[in-house]
Amino acid sequence: MTESGTSEKRFVVDVMMGKLAKWLRVLGFDTRYRRLDRLQTVERFSREGFLILTRSRRWSEHSRVSILSSNDPMDQLREVMARIPVAPGDVRLLHRCIRCNERLSKLARSLALSHVPDYVFETNVSFYHCPKCNKVYWSGSHPRRMIDRLQDELGWSVSMNEQTGG
Repeated sequence: MTESGTSEKRFVVDVMMGKLAKWLRVLGFDTRYRRLDRLQTVERFSREGFLILTRSRRWSEHSRVSILSSNDPMDQLREVMARIPVAPGDVRLLHRCIRCNERLSKLARSLALSHVPDYVFETNVSFYHCPKCNKVYWSGSHPRRMIDRLQDELGWSVSMNEQTGG
C-alpha cells in the first residue's frame, strides 16, 4: 500500500476530535492526533505543512488552522471536505493504521496465519499490517461497512478492491 505524490494532505487533529482523526486515517491521510494547547505546537505543525483541525477558537488567527463547528464526526468530516479541496482521487482508503497512523505494508499470507482467526485466513488472500503496532488488517466486513458509510456520508463512489488491493 503506497501513498501517491508529494502533495499529500496532512492533518493534525486536536484531541477533542478523535473520531475525526480515525476517519481521516481511514481515508488514507497522514493524521496526527495531538493536544493543541501551546502556540509552539501549532506553529511547528503549521511550518511542517500540516492542516490543523480543532474546535477551539483559540487558534483562529493562524492561517493553517481550520476551526470546525460540529460535534459529530461525520459532520466534521464533511466540513473538512468542504473547506479543503479533497477529491476522491486524493483518497487512499485503508492505507494507514487507524490506531497509530503508520502506512500499512503488505503481509505475506503465510505470516498472517498466526495473527488472524482460522476462518479469516481461509477466506482472505490479502493481508496488511502496521509495522509500528503490528495490527493486521484484511478486507472483511468491517472495512466494507466503513467504506459504505463514507460513500453514504460523502456521496463518493469508491471500490474497496481498487483502493486496498483486497
